[in-house]
Amino acid sequence: MTHTLTRSQTVVAWDGSEPARAALDWSLARSNGGDLTLVRILDRTVSSADYFTLESATERAREVLKDDADRVSAKYPTRTVHADLRSGDPITELRALSGTDTLVVVGTHRRRGSTLRYEWSMGARLAGSANGPIAIIPESDNKHHSGIVVGVDGSTASNAAVEFAAAEADISGQELHAIHAWQEPLVWRDTTEPDARFLQTLETSHRRILDESLLAVSRRYPALGIRASLVRGAPQSALLDAARGAALLVVGDHGLKGVSKVLLGSVSHSIVLNIQSPMVIIPAPPA
Repeated sequence: MTHTLTRSQTVVAWDGSEPARAALDWSLARSNGGDLTLVRILDRTVSSADYFTLESATERAREVLKDDADRVSAKYPTRTVHADLRSGDPITELRALSGTDTLVVVGTHRRRGSTLRYEWSMGARLAGSANGPIAIIPESDNKHHSGIVVGVDGSTASNAAVEFAAAEADISGQELHAIHAWQEPLVWRDTTEPDARFLQTLETSHRRILDESLLAVSRRYPALGIRASLVRGAPQSALLDAARGAALLVVGDHGLKGVSKVLLGSVSHSIVLNIQSPMVIIPAPPA
């Protein structure tokens, strides 16, 4: 199943904060026209165990959430907006809501200073274990952003990311900028000059990966503007550089399986830590 998510469900992690507002604004600006759910999760891992305190706080939170959802509905009458109040661990609850036809959107603070403080952010933790695409939206910098950037490496996760990015670019009228970064074999780096003829062969094979990854979407969206870039260098740097002025960055995540699946793959994780523009992380489709 491809991750086009046209007219699908969008779930926004909501607590009224500025990052949450950025996530909501981005979700409402998308042109997919599907249902939108504001999800407020009362984190019971840190709450008081007093029954009456919990009961009162829950009822108040439900009222506030309904009011917020009603305000969004009044402002966007063509959108169907739901309110969903839950209790428990936020990552567990949002993971349960994620799926191939559901985009879960979380906000985050714009990166300033050391990235260590974002190492275990909600976006990074959720994207590493979700069952479907996760959008991480930084607070707005009030600048104009355009174009949709997608990372390409020929993997199943990358192909799903290209499908998602192409659908988003087509429906929003944006250009799709596909980037494939490659490097010489690790054994050669910083030790000896690689053979020029072999490097040319290597570059040609990487160019083929990029071209073949775009074949299907170029046929499906013949009017879509597609720019393909083959970059020699680290993929993290290439994607972050291209995404600085972009409206959206889409990457596929190989991640890890089993118990270690809470961790993102190295490229996705590095980008999340340095995020400057809206980003969607697509997990590899199930085998």
